[in-house]
Amino acid sequence: MSALEENRAQLAKLQARMKEYQVQLKAETDSQRRAALKAKISTYRAAIRDVQVQIDYLDPPAVRRARREQRKRLDIGALSFDFFERSGACWSDIEGHSWQQVEAGDFAELGVGMDQLQSWLAEGAQRLTDRQRLYIDAYYNRGLSMQLIAQEQGVDKSTVARSIKNGMARMQEWVEAKKLIASCANGKGGFDWQRYLAQVPVLTDRQRQLMLLVLSRLPKTQEELAGKLELEKSTVSRILSRAGRTIQRLDIRGGPPLSRPEIREWDRADKFSLALQTGMPLYFYYRFCFRGQQVGGVSRYNYELSRRREAGVSPDETARELGLKPKTVRSAYSRLKRQCVQVGHIPAPRDGSIGARLDPETYVKLQRLVTGCANS
Repeated sequence: MSALEENRAQLAKLQARMKEYQVQLKAETDSQRRAALKAKISTYRAAIRDVQVQIDYLDPPAVRRARREQRKRLDIGALSFDFFERSGACWSDIEGHSWQQVEAGDFAELGVGMDQLQSWLAEGAQRLTDRQRLYIDAYYNRGLSMQLIAQEQGVDKSTVARSIKNGMARMQEWVEAKKLIASCANGKGGFDWQRYLAQVPVLTDRQRQLMLLVLSRLPKTQEELAGKLELEKSTVSRILSRAGRTIQRLDIRGGPPLSRPEIREWDRADKFSLALQTGMPLYFYYRFCFRGQQVGGVSRYNYELSRRREAGVSPDETARELGLKPKTVRSAYSRLKRQCVQVGHIPAPRDGSIGARLDPETYVKLQRLVTGCANS
């Protein structure tokens, strides 16, 4: 056994023993025994730190990170035009062109050369889950059918197909995020951060909203921002940290912002107005601003969907309005129908709001008027 393996084995033993003492400490009520257990835990923590120093010397953290990144690599160079054809995820800069044009780097038409595209795809592959990476590699690089992959992995064929589709979508989002960088730079050192954050597909809507609010320079501290959005400070800190790491990996190197979001009446703004003023989709408005709110035993989100269904709004139109997939809305409509959810059967809210007394068609028109700036 090597010195590194010995240290790792010793670390595992120390951590296991310390965990045992921590469990005992939780159950112990005697003050003297608790003090003795705390002293033992403190001793083990010091020993764990010493062993970890030895491990870091023998196997530096930078080397470990490099190994982790290597395990996440996907052989993009082995992919051919068949990859784009069979995936059904042709990017706009490739669609309508021959593979020869793509390989030749037809910059006039494509806007990006093949080498650059493959580099972006490789970066995007770092975002794949282990399962997505395994299935995509087997399907495109090894040439296995989805049925054979499913048999090898002991899963359903639909699971393989869904994992490949979702993995391809994640890679495509990264490529779109990289392409968006060039269109947001003004060529004079400035960068349209407001437009980039509003459109970049690799950030979640909540990450996008918090980054835009920070860009506005109105919240002085994370505590103030958390208070406005009715979130825990730790939640805000975690969301901003993850968004920041994603932006850093995109390697934007943008200059000073060309503009900043305009937030009206910041001192009196709340989570409702901030959701609209930051341009969040309506589903974000309903899900996050009305989280936990119920109308007659139905979640506010389902209440809004039910209102639109009863008003005769098609699933496609509702999907566009709420920023959802049509399939999601159709499933919700079917579920509401099976559950016999009807607004007319729901008790009116006790606050006596005018919305509860409106018919579905008028209610939807009023909601669109109130939230009209969300998609502007």
